[in-house]
Order: sequence, then structure tokens, then C-alpha cells
Amino acid sequence: MNNISKSQKKTALVTGASRGIGKSIAEALINNGFFVYATYNSTDISDMEKKHKDSLEFIKVDFKSTQDLQKFIKNIQKHNFDLVINNAGMFEQEVFDKYDHDIWYNTFQVNLHTAFEICINLIENIKEDGSIINIASTDGYQGSFGSMAYAASKAALLNLTKSLANNYGALGVRVNSISPGWINTSMATDASYEAASLSPLGRNGKPEEISDVVLWLASDAARFVTGSDIKVDGGYTNVDYIMKKEAEDIKNQEQ
Repeated sequence: MNNISKSQKKTALVTGASRGIGKSIAEALINNGFFVYATYNSTDISDMEKKHKDSLEFIKVDFKSTQDLQKFIKNIQKHNFDLVINNAGMFEQEVFDKYDHDIWYNTFQVNLHTAFEICINLIENIKEDGSIINIASTDGYQGSFGSMAYAASKAALLNLTKSLANNYGALGVRVNSISPGWINTSMATDASYEAASLSPLGRNGKPEEISDVVLWLASDAARFVTGSDIKVDGGYTNVDYIMKKEAEDIKNQEQ
């Protein structure tokens, strides 16, 4: 792969690629022959740039800023893409009784509006048989207590994925989403590590287990898949805590 020139490689855009799931996705694509344009905001990217200097170009952008987003889109329209990954995300805990409305507006700006604007404005830059993948979350399937903005924005992103798939199918562009469950990244909290006890697989996920699914969705093996969401959560959302607890209690009583 290292001997392939930039002009011969497939080209991808990955937002929020400097850490966690986004970093894993970008590196997986690079390792599979892509040239990646990647966005970051504040994370140190020097090691990643040095490691992948022939296959990666970082662009600094703060997606909370409408002006930054518009400037970024204008600049990135110079390129054509085989694949667009909307991964950039914002997560901030809220205090429901003293709600900070800035969290709501900023979260929707980053998690939903940014993906919408990129998809709408770059569609003419996506090659036929190209693909868009939105990184959503299993939080979009259920209500929240202290992260309503995050959950609601991801629920909206799931629906946006379906609408874009409906409209872009005639252009030969597939649009799908991936909903990670609890993944051990820098966004993980102390409470999130407890999710492993409820997962049928007995653990939380790894970023590369999301990027593996990205590679499949972007490949010809998924050429008839569009408008779909793939949950990658180790079965966590299958589990009802009370039903699991009841079953464990019965089992303990019989022993």
C-alpha cells in the first residue's frame, strides 16, 4: 500500500479523527489504501501526522462555529471523495434542573448540523458508488437523564441517515450509520466501564471494532446496504437489567 501514489488511492474524509473512534477509523482506512483528509480541533496530531505523512492531511476546524464549518466546506469542496465519515461529536453532561442551553445548541451544531451540511454540500464531490457513514450512538435509541442533547442529536442523526439514503440512492451513493455502544475511549466515564457487567460479551468495545465495521460498510461487500444502522455494542442494548437480575437471583437460589 505504501507504494501507491496519492492520485491512485481512494479518498476519504473523516471528521473528528485525532482521537478515539475517529482516529481508529482514519488509521484503518489509511492501512487499507485510502488517502484521508481528517479534521481536528484541539488534540495534538503531530505523532499521527508524522506516522502517516504520505496518506493523511489534517484540517483544523471548530464545528461549534458556523463560520468555521462554512469555511471548511468551501475548502474541502476542492476534492472528490469515495467515502465520507461524519464522526465529529460533542458530549457534555447536563444538570437537568439547571439546564445550560448552550450545551443543547452546541451539541446539535456539532453532532447533527455539521453532518447535515457536509452531506448536503459535498454530494457532488462524492463519486458514484461512493458511501457516507454517520457515526451515531446507541444513546439515540433511548432517553437520557444527564445527556439529553447528546441522545437527542444522535437520534436525529439516525433519522437523517435514512432520509439521505432515500435521496442519494439514485445518485449511486449509499448512506448508513453505525451506533457504537460503550467503547473504551477518552470519552468514557467511570460509570461507563460498569456497562461491561451487563453486556452479553462481558466487556466494553474497542475503537478498532467500530473501524472494522466502517471498512465493511465502505466495501463492495456492502454494495446493497443503504439506509441501515448497525449497532456495535456487544449486545448491551438487548439486556434489560431487571430481567437479568431476576435470572441471576433464580440461578443463585438453585445452587
